[in-house]
Amino acid sequence: MIDTKETIIHKFNTELGNDLRGLNKIYEFHQYLNTQKNEIQKSLSMASSEAPSKVKAVIENVEKIDIEFQQLQKAFIEFKENIQETMQENDKSLEMQKIINVITYLNKSLLYLNFIKYIENISDEIQVSLTNGDDELTISLYVDLTNISCQLRSSTCHYLQNYVKETLYFWHNLIKDKLSKEYNDILKGLKWPFCGNNASSLHISVPEILMKFKILTEYLFHLQLPEETAKPVVTSVLLTDFTPVSLPISLLVRPLRQRFIYHFTGSKLTNRQDKPEWFFTQILTWIKDHVQWIQKNVQPAANSIGLNHIDMKVEFMRALIQLAVEKLHSELSIVQYDDALFAHLVDEALGFERELRETLFYPSTQPATVFVLTQAHIFVKWINMEKKYATEKMDAILSSNTAWEKLLTSDVDDMKVTECADAFLTLLSTISDRYKHLPQPGHRLQFLELQLELIDDWRVRLLQLLHENYEDPLTSLMPCILNTLYYVATVLEEWGVTVHFLQLYFFKKQFEAVETATLKGNDITKNVGEIEGSVFDEAVALLRRLEKTLINEISDSVGLDVKAKSRSYRTDKWFAMQSSKEVVSLSVTPTGYSMFQELATQLNLLHNTLALPLFEQAWKNLASQFDQFLLEEVVLVNHFNMGGAEQLQYDIFRNLFPLFGLYINKPESYFPLIKEACILLNIMLGSAILLVEALNDDDEIIANEILADIGVYKMSPELALKVIGTRTDITYV
Repeated sequence: MIDTKETIIHKFNTELGNDLRGLNKIYEFHQYLNTQKNEIQKSLSMASSEAPSKVKAVIENVEKIDIEFQQLQKAFIEFKENIQETMQENDKSLEMQKIINVITYLNKSLLYLNFIKYIENISDEIQVSLTNGDDELTISLYVDLTNISCQLRSSTCHYLQNYVKETLYFWHNLIKDKLSKEYNDILKGLKWPFCGNNASSLHISVPEILMKFKILTEYLFHLQLPEETAKPVVTSVLLTDFTPVSLPISLLVRPLRQRFIYHFTGSKLTNRQDKPEWFFTQILTWIKDHVQWIQKNVQPAANSIGLNHIDMKVEFMRALIQLAVEKLHSELSIVQYDDALFAHLVDEALGFERELRETLFYPSTQPATVFVLTQAHIFVKWINMEKKYATEKMDAILSSNTAWEKLLTSDVDDMKVTECADAFLTLLSTISDRYKHLPQPGHRLQFLELQLELIDDWRVRLLQLLHENYEDPLTSLMPCILNTLYYVATVLEEWGVTVHFLQLYFFKKQFEAVETATLKGNDITKNVGEIEGSVFDEAVALLRRLEKTLINEISDSVGLDVKAKSRSYRTDKWFAMQSSKEVVSLSVTPTGYSMFQELATQLNLLHNTLALPLFEQAWKNLASQFDQFLLEEVVLVNHFNMGGAEQLQYDIFRNLFPLFGLYINKPESYFPLIKEACILLNIMLGSAILLVEALNDDDEIIANEILADIGVYKMSPELALKVIGTRTDITYV
């Protein structure tokens, strides 16, 4: 009550304030309170009228919920009863399922035992057929056993799988031993292998024995263990690449293997470290002597049982090559510390590989001796030896007394090929032949880098020789070195577009792209675009640059020699010479004899010493030099009367051009300046005066057109005026 009173007093104080003049607000406050009173009374009246209807609605809703609850309770009871009945039925089903599971297990066990019994029956039958000597039935039963083993591949019965495999392997060994003895007897009847005293038996075979051989070969093919069952014996990591050969081939190779081991192991005289070619040659000989017979008599037996996809000739070769690989591997471990023996063994191994691939067509997908040489420690030794011997060979080539003599081969006579160039290219070609059968691009690229290094070393050595023999270019080694450079660069360009080097260029760019992408963290494909060029581009560019420098040097030297003979010709009295009307006939200016004679001699010397393409470059350089020289040192520094102009034209057209005409067609096209100078010096006086007036105009286009009308195309109007200005019959400023 006290709180209410204080609230009212606070309310009045708030509305009326402390100022007594504000008491007039009491009327407004009174009116506000009356309004609130009326609203409260009105709301109470409405609540009293609405309450009964809301209470009724609530009651109806409660009754409805009660009805639904009773229905749900009834449904729950029914559902509970159903669940109890179902659980009772499931208990009965579980008991039944247990019985069924037991029956199923017993049935599977019975089948398992029956299967084992079936395998045992087959084994018993095989035993009987082996005892009776019925090879056909034995093989038939063995094939059935093999098929069963193959069908069990997907089975989860691992013990059963192992049992069948062990059974198969057991009978395989017994049957193999029996048939191998029969097979060896037949081979003796055929006098296999066909070597030594039996070589003449290759084409003489008894038909009955040959028929038995083919039948027994088919049996042996059937006797082959499935791939997943076979247990190949691998004595070295190197031999893992050799797929096991079929059983008949293995038996055919066995006597050859025994002979190989006999002759090339231990203390036999034929087992010499300095003669590895003996065992390589023996393998090649055996292959050549027997592959055709294998193709004719073993392949049909394989085809008849569906083994068409297996090439028996390749299998036979692979089995023999495996012998060479084993021997090579053992020899390398011994001779790798002796450079001479190591190099010789590598040479013979590469020659053996080349013979296999190129002559005997041994597939590139099959392993051979090269992959033995690409073992890391052997390969490093090999490539270092290649570099050592190649460097020594280059020294021998360059120091030979006949190094710079021309080859006598007529088809390259125009190239003036030196023995030196041919020997160096042969060296590079030999290296290519030695590594081109390497299967890994990375190994081939290392040899390519060696070749590029040798080419650069070769270029440097030629430069050193030039400095050591620096004298008159034409009489020194320079022409021979030039011919060598040109021929080597030309051949390298031709090699660059061959399949072998194009592949290497592609691999090289691929490796570079991978390295770039790895360093920058980019996608590799972003660094691989269209690949153009060749592996020799950089090397050839350096050779061509040196070639161009030497050509210019020779041309300049010849030009200086000829110009040294031209002093009297340049200072002749061109302004006071007799015209053609005053002499019987024109002849070469006497003061020009020595110059033209020197030019003719030097051109002939260039032609005889330089390769034709180099000579073409040289005379073009000389022509350009003399064209400029005659214009600047003869025409522009002298004055010409009519006789002098005619004499100069005679010297040029009847002597200079024919000198070059011995080697080229239309030599005048390479002397445009002196040719046009002769035209300007010899045109009629009236035409010359009109031409001067026209050229003095400012319109350069018109001036050029007028010059073109009289056959002057190269000279500018200013230069043409200077040439005309040397005529004594014209004076102009």
